[in-house]
Amino acid sequence: MVGLKQADLQAVVSSYNLEQYYYPTLFPLRETSLLSWRMLEAQAGLKVAADVVARGASIPAKERKSMDKFYGEIPKLSIAREKNEDELTDYDLMVATSGENPDMRSLIEFWADDTKYCWHGIAARAEWIALQQISLGKFSLTADNNFSVVSQYEMDYRIPAKQKIGVQTAYNEGKGRPLTQDIPRAMSIGRNEHGVTYKYAFMNVDTFLKFSSQEEVIKRCMPYTLQNVTGETPDLLTVNTYLAKHAESYRGLQIIVIDQEITLQSGKGKHETLNPFANDVILFSESKVLGNTYWKTPIDVKMPSSSTLKALHAHTLIKKYSQESPVKEITEGIANLFPVWNLAGRSVLMQISASRWEKN
Repeated sequence: MVGLKQADLQAVVSSYNLEQYYYPTLFPLRETSLLSWRMLEAQAGLKVAADVVARGASIPAKERKSMDKFYGEIPKLSIAREKNEDELTDYDLMVATSGENPDMRSLIEFWADDTKYCWHGIAARAEWIALQQISLGKFSLTADNNFSVVSQYEMDYRIPAKQKIGVQTAYNEGKGRPLTQDIPRAMSIGRNEHGVTYKYAFMNVDTFLKFSSQEEVIKRCMPYTLQNVTGETPDLLTVNTYLAKHAESYRGLQIIVIDQEITLQSGKGKHETLNPFANDVILFSESKVLGNTYWKTPIDVKMPSSSTLKALHAHTLIKKYSQESPVKEITEGIANLFPVWNLAGRSVLMQISASRWEKN
């Protein structure tokens, strides 16, 4: 494209950020030198008390907690967008009619539209992977949720069955008892199985609306509702205020609502927009930071080319190049990355629509 230079592309791509996504906070970026990741999942953080011993006596060695090793390959994420002959002709006319004082903003917006699309395409897939696995304990790529038919990728964290639970009374009719039965049960599992205190309960928007519409929640949160209207469904601030005011029961637990929408294009050509965090699921975790997003610079960066412009920012490489016949301007987004959940084995997943875990 006329007027497009390497420095221009890098400047535009470097202005992008990941603020609208959850995964960089839940899984901070961590660069690796290999196309694989290795995670040691240990019972770290346990406060094991020292022994009181007589002076001069030998000191008994503590048992070292076992560690489970998880290994995996970092998958390649990619997305492409093209400008065809008609669109490139429109761009050429824009350049010709701009005269000696071209409106550079219009020209930049024209070619930068594809770079932004590819940047967010990579981030959206990373977000989908991260939120799927922390709400289901696993995820898999299929023809229904992944356009590419070349590869399949599956991950199962093997969360123990006793940490994937249901509720005593489903929340479907407002008779559930999350505050007096379900949350205490989840907290008890964390304390008894791993010696941890869950500080955060993650759920999506629809799940929170069900949670907050339970009669028990409405009645108990009523004193903390600003309007103090009987029967009003409490908002997130009100529910968290209630939990904080009863720290002796809930140990500082706070709810985090995942409000996100990602559009997937399947191999069958269908588009579906949804929240990647599964419906009717609550994740109980001891920390907001659940693991790391392992990433490696794409090899494309090192491949010399006089006809391709490249810009690397964070974990994503943006490439622009042309094709002669048929005439096309192609923009690609490429990343090698995977969000790894290293607190999976110490967390609890609760399904609020059934008395036991039934999610696939």
